[in-house]
Amino acid sequence: MGKKGFRRPRSPDEELPLEAHLEELAERLKKSIIALLAVFLVVTFIPYDLEQSYVPLVVVVAKAMAEYVLPQSVTWMGQTYNVTIIYTGPFEGFSVLLYSSLLVSLLIASPYIAYQVYAFIEPALYEHEKRKLKGGAIAAVGLFVLGAGIGFFIVAPISLRIMLMLQAAPVPTENLLVSITMSKLLDFIIKITLTTGLAFEIPLVIYYLLALGVIEPRQVKGKNSRIAFLIILTIAAIITPDPSGLTMILLAIPYYLVFLLGVHFGEKAYYRNLKRALELETGTDTVSQEG
Repeated sequence: MGKKGFRRPRSPDEELPLEAHLEELAERLKKSIIALLAVFLVVTFIPYDLEQSYVPLVVVVAKAMAEYVLPQSVTWMGQTYNVTIIYTGPFEGFSVLLYSSLLVSLLIASPYIAYQVYAFIEPALYEHEKRKLKGGAIAAVGLFVLGAGIGFFIVAPISLRIMLMLQAAPVPTENLLVSITMSKLLDFIIKITLTTGLAFEIPLVIYYLLALGVIEPRQVKGKNSRIAFLIILTIAAIITPDPSGLTMILLAIPYYLVFLLGVHFGEKAYYRNLKRALELETGTDTVSQEG
């Protein structure tokens, strides 16, 4: 006898018992975890070059990321200091390998995981809601890639250079080797890249909250806009380990700009939808009076 599949609603108006929803949720979580583990195993053990020795591809990816972001030297007050990567423990290289593999696996498996999330909520959506959700998903992917690219190629190298310069600033001698551990370097790169990518989702969230009428433009403008800037500064301060505040400001500026973009386009959509709703209401009242 074949395995019984979970039942799905025939329409958004049909309600199913809680057990049916939990059964489907568990099944989709299981599929997502299996997919992530499968990709993790492939990414961790797939070789880059077998001609000389076995080197996992993920190691080459981590090395390329570090080489791009980490400067070879920094200059402070006319003195130039070499920058090097160090290991502080025998298992640090292994932890870097696992960390890199998990990140790359998550990125590769994320479309499949996102599909499982969509498939879980899809029966509860009407056709027009499905179209909007698909358009929003495409925009979300594009904004995340754009933000992650800016974070990796622009924000991370500049922020790291500033922090390394500050490391050399209090030393009264030129005989200094500026260093950073590989695990901390990779952690910094990934944190900046992912958080900047997620920050670029803010315009989309604000846009939909305004377009759907969940919030009003006045709630994200004026005084509330300044409060949002303070919140963004706090988030940037948590993300960056730099005590000077320079990298915090460097991160907060693009975060706040994309927030303002979301408010600008969301406000237009809010009033456009409000105008359309009033026109429909006025047309309905006119028909009723004529009847």
